[in-house]
Amino acid sequence: MSTTATVKPWLYWSLFPIHRTFLRLYFSSIEIQGRENLPQQGPCILASKHFSRWDPLVLSLLSQEPLRFMTNANQFTGIQGWAIERLGAFPVNLARPSVSSLRCAIELLQAKHKLVIFPEGGIVRDQPLREFKTGLARLVLQAEASGEIRVPILPIALSYLPTASAGAKASIRINPPLYINDYRQENDKQTARIFTQTLYSKILESLSN
Repeated sequence: MSTTATVKPWLYWSLFPIHRTFLRLYFSSIEIQGRENLPQQGPCILASKHFSRWDPLVLSLLSQEPLRFMTNANQFTGIQGWAIERLGAFPVNLARPSVSSLRCAIELLQAKHKLVIFPEGGIVRDQPLREFKTGLARLVLQAEASGEIRVPILPIALSYLPTASAGAKASIRINPPLYINDYRQENDKQTARIFTQTLYSKILESLSN
């Protein structure tokens, strides 16, 4: 299993029209709000609520270029694992992220790719939003340490009505970007904590509206 986010163009562009047509037929509607907040160029992190296995496929509608996904390592099995490993996903052990997984994420941002992260650390349906750990914030602090890039973090509220099943209404709300430098504290640990609380609040508020 590779810890690099590889995209095979022949596979991505072969599936591109099929993927979009299928989702439009599977869900009764897919509403996207705040598309103007998504940068056209340069790196960014799409920090999204994680409700269903459909989430990565639905979020892929936001961009024609391939998105990169930090994905639970247990998903890289069978045909699914073969496919997602060639469509921009890379594995992370959620209980104990490896240095190589974090390095891969940093390199993707420094190469100006768009990276999808689910800060809840897994699918959560029994509560509106699980508390976040500070891993995303620490990742951005490391990526920006060289001073060469500035990474916008987009809080995304993703939801389905009544649930993530055929015929449901899917909704993606992209909030204005947050920048970690706007939340600087005395040290990186405090900065990560304050930023994580802010990101959590933004997504929870957006889910509630």
